Amino acid sequence: MATVHRPTEIEASAVEVYRLELTEAEQGALKAAPEEFLRELLERDGHTVNRLLVDTRILNGGCPEGEYEVVHLLSPPYRRSDHAVRCIPLP
Repeated sequence: MATVHRPTEIEASAVEVYRLELTEAEQGALKAAPEEFLRELLERDGHTVNRLLVDTRILNGGCPEGEYEVVHLLSPPYRRSDHAVRCIPLP
């Protein structure tokens, strides 16, 4: 049976969740260069982006008829800050 466990005890991280609202021009820029566009957007908004995880649906041409969500994992000061951008399909 599969299990999920932490290999070591680490301090828990806090999580922030944002919705990403883009104009048509911004969606075009996202599709053209997803990682560069998202990193620049987040850094311009004051985030330190140590690692960026991007949903493969976004990398494969966007999120048709969906919305985008940014999940920011806030780690203790001595660790890195991770961002994940994912596609949220509309119901």
